[in-house]
Amino acid sequence: MPHFLRGFLLAPVLVWLPLRFLCAADPQPPAAVLYGRNQYVEYRVGTLPVVLSAPHGGREKPEELPDRTRGTFSFDTNTQELARAIDQAFFERTGQRPHVILCRVHRKKVDCNREIGEGAADHPLTQQLWHEFQNFIVDAQKAVLAKDGHGFYIDLHGHGHSLQRLELGYAHSARELALPATQIASPDFIQKGSLQLFALKNPREYPALLSGPMSFGGLMEKAGYPSTPSPSAPVPTEPYFNGGYNLRTHTAQGTGFAGLQIETHSKGVRDTESSRRTFAAALAEQLATYLETHAGLKIR
Repeated sequence: MPHFLRGFLLAPVLVWLPLRFLCAADPQPPAAVLYGRNQYVEYRVGTLPVVLSAPHGGREKPEELPDRTRGTFSFDTNTQELARAIDQAFFERTGQRPHVILCRVHRKKVDCNREIGEGAADHPLTQQLWHEFQNFIVDAQKAVLAKDGHGFYIDLHGHGHSLQRLELGYAHSARELALPATQIASPDFIQKGSLQLFALKNPREYPALLSGPMSFGGLMEKAGYPSTPSPSAPVPTEPYFNGGYNLRTHTAQGTGFAGLQIETHSKGVRDTESSRRTFAAALAEQLATYLETHAGLKIR
């Protein structure tokens, strides 16, 4: 379905659901939810200046979509559920929600974090799904820009590496993060990363923004979640995921967004409903501090 038709056909959903937000008898109104074709892609419309996507947590394997024959097919277990927990944690904390975009189809069928040639297997229905996922992110970013002027993007994943810690990707390789601080603080280096929107305002502080006490990794470590880059691990060891197609596309110059990719380990983060709730609450708390400190975005 063309992008403009999707928006037209779904418009009644946008009109009706927000009316429930005005009802005092409904203390926890549901998020407004938009779907792509066959509900393969879900967009939970938010009001905070945060856009969160989870491209690899889908479980559905519709027969109408062919299996991909090249690329990576591994499933990020429980990342869809973790994204929903983060959505709820922000609502419980602020009364507002981030924008959340979920791919509900298995990575064997589609990869929404690769360019379309690799990610959609040259099939028109899979390509439509891929475009719907990407277009929902763009729609969410436009809503944030209209309301707040700039925003923050998170692409949420899960890794199976032996080191049980969060891998925070800023579009810099581990080797690049091992460079001297003077090189990391150069504008040319900053422009390669996903935080350039606000990092270029004070280049000398960029090394600390990546791995200092008030970096996102530093804040998450204080909350009890080992991370890299961070004060304890400023240079990640390999294997390390530093950010893929989505991060680089949706934080590129001119988008009005900074952001990062979060690769979560399983145990104590996304393995159980309880761990997901606890982690989600910590992320909401620390991200609020991080964005207020570095980006001037208040989401308390």
